[in-house]
Amino acid sequence: MKRIVLFGDSTMMGFRDGKASDILAKRIRKDFPGYEVINMSISDYKTNNAMTRVDRVKRLNPAVVILGFGVNDISTDDEIKPGKFAANLTNIIETLGSSKVILLSPPYIDWIKDPTRPWTRQLQFELVTEHLSKQLDVSYIDLLHDMANCDNLNDLLQADGLHFTKQGYSLLEDELIPEIKATLTNNQLVSN
Repeated sequence: MKRIVLFGDSTMMGFRDGKASDILAKRIRKDFPGYEVINMSISDYKTNNAMTRVDRVKRLNPAVVILGFGVNDISTDDEIKPGKFAANLTNIIETLGSSKVILLSPPYIDWIKDPTRPWTRQLQFELVTEHLSKQLDVSYIDLLHDMANCDNLNDLLQADGLHFTKQGYSLLEDELIPEIKATLTNNQLVSN
């Protein structure tokens, strides 16, 4: 069976009300019924941690991997430098194959509620992901600015200012679905 894999941190995992949920994977399954959707995301993971699991993801032989890290990399607690973040993402993308990856920028985080994730670092890490998407020719979604430009920004995040509400996942799904379709189409054209 063809597979779509979610690989990221708690945002991709579907963290809701203090525990893991299958909200994002369920939504993608609904839109792609012929595909097995596997969520390999783990709460609190940084790209450093992801390096230890990328081979497991590759062994699943996914048609598409949605790569969503950065929420924890951005944190000034146990800080990761932008250059290390870029090197880790590059390694992950090259291991998985750039034609299969949809790279998400880190999402918007309410830095007033969570001062360990300041706006300046959010912007800095978004620039890293945007640059990598161009350099490695990877599908890209600028989630940070998609969220920041919403009129209902407060409705997208739970009370912690970090994790998504149902509306936040709706926005992410609306951005992902066309990118997944385009990635699948491009890969089918290349393989024929």
